[in-house]
Amino acid sequence: MRRDTRTNADQSSIAPVEMPGLDNHLCFALYAASNHMTRLFVPFLKKLGVTYPQYLVLVVLWERGARGVGDLATALQMDLGSLSPMLKRLEAKGLVTRRRQADDERRVLVDLTPQGVSLRKRTEQMLGEFYCFLNMPLDELFDLKDRLRHFVKSAGPTETTTSSVRLPEPTL
Repeated sequence: MRRDTRTNADQSSIAPVEMPGLDNHLCFALYAASNHMTRLFVPFLKKLGVTYPQYLVLVVLWERGARGVGDLATALQMDLGSLSPMLKRLEAKGLVTRRRQADDERRVLVDLTPQGVSLRKRTEQMLGEFYCFLNMPLDELFDLKDRLRHFVKSAGPTETTTSSVRLPEPTL
């Protein structure tokens, strides 16, 4: 339940809420769903010989072609410190190449090898099996994906509201 503790002098304060139980926390539902999806997906990825983050790199390269490391990090919402070692492992597996660009040696371009390109067909087959394994109607799965993408895009403060919203100080 919300209690409105705002005063006329402080219209920007946020009313506290009662602590919900664990199962009523949105953050826990998202966390549990993410963990569950990953656990379900891992056996299928093992057939391809890649981890989930490596799979995501391959998806970006299949979809968009060769990319700079920075572009990949942005697309995957990953930091370079996590991405660079993963790219080295994908290169060691023979799935990607990394090469410095001649016109700007600071920029490393990541591209698929022929083996990386051919893995796409096996992945398409695996995805069909995976969707069947989930045992849910595809329209429900795609609706869920769209709603989660909307949540990621919309939830949280925007730059214009960040400076105007102040969280209340905890009372002791």
